[in-house]
Amino acid sequence: MFSCSDPATMDQLSVTCSRKSICAVKGSKVTLWCSYPSFKIKTVFWFSEKQSINWRKNNEPEDLTLDSDYSGRVIHQISSSASTLTISDVRERDSGEYQLMFIMNDGVKHLSSAAVNLTVTGVSQNGCWGVIYTSRRVCALVGSTVDISCTYAHPSGYTVNTTFWHYGQPGDFEDLREEHQFAGRVEYVGNKLRIKELKSSDSGEYRFRFITNLDQYSGSPGVILTVTDTQVTSNPATVSGGEEVILSCLTKCTLNNKYTYIWYKNGQQVTDGFTKDNKLYLDSVSNEELQQYSCAAEDQKESTALRNAAVILCVFFTLALIGILWYRSVNFI
Repeated sequence: MFSCSDPATMDQLSVTCSRKSICAVKGSKVTLWCSYPSFKIKTVFWFSEKQSINWRKNNEPEDLTLDSDYSGRVIHQISSSASTLTISDVRERDSGEYQLMFIMNDGVKHLSSAAVNLTVTGVSQNGCWGVIYTSRRVCALVGSTVDISCTYAHPSGYTVNTTFWHYGQPGDFEDLREEHQFAGRVEYVGNKLRIKELKSSDSGEYRFRFITNLDQYSGSPGVILTVTDTQVTSNPATVSGGEEVILSCLTKCTLNNKYTYIWYKNGQQVTDGFTKDNKLYLDSVSNEELQQYSCAAEDQKESTALRNAAVILCVFFTLALIGILWYRSVNFI
């Protein structure tokens, strides 16, 4: 426990922590919680003595939320009688003792009477409960198939009886295979979750859960799946005859590099124009014909594509109405 250079000036404040020690698998999220009497406290923060190298003065603890080693990974929540520190994506170097510092209304500082010891290990090591997901965020197309994978760990002496995936809120533990929404579309391949014929309503958070002979555990936070269709936009938004146009094939999330984009005009693959990434560059648009363009995001590995969100470019003479008429259609190729 932290020792001050002048202990006489820093009394301890009695606290009760939910756990004195926590074992976590690298990459998981942990929560430290301690309660204390409702005294006249001006502020309270968490610190760890192992971070003293980053303090401006070695004997003056500093707020962990301001430490660059924890940047973007810690959330501190305070009430009148409790303090919660959440650390995401824990790393082995996060292992150590965590303690509270109280600053009272009169400026006097107090240390918490108890500390929480955190141990972070790799998933292959025994001793900790944990689930590590291959990816925390997954983007997939409507109608496609997606795989979500993980590995898990538990203390030695436990026997795993059941494993499954669940969806929705952290406390919803219904096996995906039993949910009507996913009927006939879900299968497990080892620890891997496979969802077929994806729908927009499948977007959400997925967690892996395992039940042993003595206890059970769900990996939280889970994997955020975003199911997207494609949408075509044009630049400029309104066009006149002979004007250069850039069409973009957009999605709500970023697809991985295995996808390529294919363009169609009136249902036929475009052979003219220049394409780059998700854009189609047209030198000119005829003012004599109605042109219908749509895009498809194709998975080269699976040889499947989704064509969606056609945009109709209506081109009229200068004195006529100029505009874009939108409609959406979904076709699987």
